[in-house]
Amino acid sequence: MNSTFKKMTMSVALMAVATGIAAAQTYRAEIPFAFQVGGKVMAPGNYAVRISSQHAIVTLANVDAKDTAMIMANNRERTGKETAGAPPALTFECGVGRCALSRLRTGVSDTLMFARPKGGTETAAATEIRLVKLNGD
Repeated sequence: MNSTFKKMTMSVALMAVATGIAAAQTYRAEIPFAFQVGGKVMAPGNYAVRISSQHAIVTLANVDAKDTAMIMANNRERTGKETAGAPPALTFECGVGRCALSRLRTGVSDTLMFARPKGGTETAAATEIRLVKLNGD
């Protein structure tokens, strides 16, 4: 069942990319540490972050290492008044020896939540990386 779910998730993601995501936004982020996203370990570096708000799909492309990961949000929270208007940002939960992408504040009206990797230890700290919007989107 897990394999079927992964195949369906990737199929949905690929269809969204192939059809040309209308409501996509592209940002830049400098992530100074290795992290896990969608079961994949990504190296530190300069990232292009593409958000499809229509399908809640996020693509992280490491510009330096030429490596890409795609992940679909498993939950979406409405942004509260206290964070309304706050700049877009990635939040990583870090434990002993690992960090994982846990949420993405879109800077509009919601926050995308991502599943935690299995087998991780409890979160020791959370790190927020601000996103810089690229021109042309």
